Amino acid sequence: MHTEKNICESILGTLMNVEGKTKDTVKARLDLEDMKIRKELHLIKKNNDKYAMPAASYVMTKKERQDFCEFIRSVKFPDGYASNISRCVTATDQKLSGMKSHDCHVILQRILPPGIRGSLTKEVREVLTELGQFFQHLCCKKLNKTKLEKMKGDICLIMCKLEKIYPPAFFDIMVHLSIHLPDEALLGGPVQFRWMYPIERFLCGLKQSVRNKARPEGSVAEAYIAKECLTFCSMYLKDIETRFNRDDRNNDIEFNDSLSIFEQKCRPVGATTLVNLSPEDFKSITWFVLQNCDEVVPFIIQHKEELLAAGCVNIEKQHKEQFPTWFKEQMIRIYKDDQSAKNESLYSLACAPRRCIKKFAGCIVNGVRFLTRERDSRRKTQNSGIVVDGNHGDETLSFYGVLDDIIQLDYVRGRQIILFKCDWYDLGKKKRTGLQKEGNIVSVRVDGKWYEEDSYILADQARQVFYINDPKLGKNWRVVIPVSHRHVYDVTEMADEDIDADDVLSVENGVYQENVTNDPLEVGLGEIELLRRNDLDQEDIDDTIIQVGTRMVDATDLDDIDELDDTMVDYYSTDEASENSHGSEDEIDSDDAS
Repeated sequence: MHTEKNICESILGTLMNVEGKTKDTVKARLDLEDMKIRKELHLIKKNNDKYAMPAASYVMTKKERQDFCEFIRSVKFPDGYASNISRCVTATDQKLSGMKSHDCHVILQRILPPGIRGSLTKEVREVLTELGQFFQHLCCKKLNKTKLEKMKGDICLIMCKLEKIYPPAFFDIMVHLSIHLPDEALLGGPVQFRWMYPIERFLCGLKQSVRNKARPEGSVAEAYIAKECLTFCSMYLKDIETRFNRDDRNNDIEFNDSLSIFEQKCRPVGATTLVNLSPEDFKSITWFVLQNCDEVVPFIIQHKEELLAAGCVNIEKQHKEQFPTWFKEQMIRIYKDDQSAKNESLYSLACAPRRCIKKFAGCIVNGVRFLTRERDSRRKTQNSGIVVDGNHGDETLSFYGVLDDIIQLDYVRGRQIILFKCDWYDLGKKKRTGLQKEGNIVSVRVDGKWYEEDSYILADQARQVFYINDPKLGKNWRVVIPVSHRHVYDVTEMADEDIDADDVLSVENGVYQENVTNDPLEVGLGEIELLRRNDLDQEDIDDTIIQVGTRMVDATDLDDIDELDDTMVDYYSTDEASENSHGSEDEIDSDDAS
């Protein structure tokens, strides 16, 4: 986490040319002259005893910095995803300040790649995107050894591409540490078991317990003892909610039923609004629910076969109009003969819901908080983004949209179903003109809608995404960022007898072998076409600054270096040096012979 923070601050400081944070300084340009590389970035001597500092390709213009700050200010994250990063934007100075480690973690992996679209050069955008994707895959909950071995080579290529763009001063020890992170993951496993975020949160709690700053140790000890006493007492307080046994904020409710459609893990939140459905809406909702229940499929097939045997024309239309009534008659007859739990649930489903429905502003589904678009407009977070996989013709697509309404349908015997009513963004019927992909960045066009007659989905079918502005494609486009649940892990299922008592980490090893969500980017090493920006004015540097920044080595420094070298030579005797050299040669020869 600290490696990410330092790398992110170096990148942002250099991109935005923040004084004191940028790595593109006068000394960095003098380093290029000393190394005799990148002549187009060398300082240019002027006639008035001043130097001109050419603008590099990795530095934003003033307009680009303003746009980037506005982009960061417009970002809204889902509930519990990250802090409000927009507060870190300083409008007057056009820079980011006060960022925590997790803020840098989110910016480097999720926000920076789409944020620099439309600015800088292609080479700079690609290498920063590859670096963000590297950390994103490294921080996955599931790691694969084969892909980690590939990432070891990818990070070397990424570092080489950075070295061809950024000055040598950019590459401090923190940037170098990223080379060793794949090896660390191979040895230590997934990063969530090793990083410092839980420790930092614990230390923050200890810091908050300090009331007397003259005696911090005593304050922490007293607070810790009080917490232990409360924890002990809470064990004897049955049926009483305490801070130690209360449910999570986004805890849902699971209903046990014989039908899968009644077993939604949902909990509506917010005020309830009662609405009477129109006949058209009631008919469409009832038909949608019947079509999405797996246990009703045999009845659908049976009804179509009866219509086909009767010689009906336009079977699909007749089936849609007649099936709800036919299914209700069938279930009344079946339920009289067999009142099992499954038939009771099917009977409740066949009786149709009440016409008076309940609407909510929010709903928690599988631990994820969803809010309607109208509710989201008044908040600093964004919880209305929806994505659902569905069929469009002969292909399977991911449908992107926003949540408009949360509807609860009440059935007989106390059963209920929660539906989401969404607006789907038009992706294009054939050529997908409303969907653009560039690497792992997906953008959708939000000024068009489609499937307005099929706007309902089951609540547990929805997956959450959030949208951010696309600086490259314009105001009618949004970049889609998927959201993964922070408390859900894909753990390998094993029987108790399969777990060795001496190998308590066997389950964790199974998790460690699972594949990551997305394949790593294909990283290649290409040529850098442009290192200097011609659309940005050169910066004038005084001659006095150049003289102070120049690193001159005088005779005394040379004497010190020589003495240091002599000391190192005298440290070893001639015989020991010869023995070491012969030993190394013997080892090389033996290896070659083998």
